[in-house]
Amino acid sequence: MTEIEILNNSQLGFIQNAIYTVAVVINTFIAFRLARIANEKNANMIGKSLVSLYGTMVTFHWIQISSYTALGISGLAYSLAELKATGVKLSSASEFYITNGGVKLSDGYPALAPSVPSIIFASLVFLVIIGATWLKTPSSKS
Repeated sequence: MTEIEILNNSQLGFIQNAIYTVAVVINTFIAFRLARIANEKNANMIGKSLVSLYGTMVTFHWIQISSYTALGISGLAYSLAELKATGVKLSSASEFYITNGGVKLSDGYPALAPSVPSIIFASLVFLVIIGATWLKTPSSKS
């Protein structure tokens, strides 16, 4: 593959990832809304369990999409480093990706794993969904 083909393929992957990210944001909004409604209407155990299951699935999807983002970035850096190792002169932008990608050819192709901040953020979203579903809110005095 040439440098431009590697860059084009990675950009296509990032576009696909952006679409999935929009889906995750919409699903997260729905999960927050369901949690609020379940709490306000004092849903039974089955209803709250279903909302919790949906929140769990949304959180897992969030972590999965962040894994694809991390893999896309490190995979791009690895592919460009591999191309550079064959003796091809790369552009300064590609050199930047290699330098900041944090991959080494000796380690092999990067694994599918999310970044730590992504895991922390998704966990906080999950805790908010579970808390909004199961914790009692103080009754308002009129």
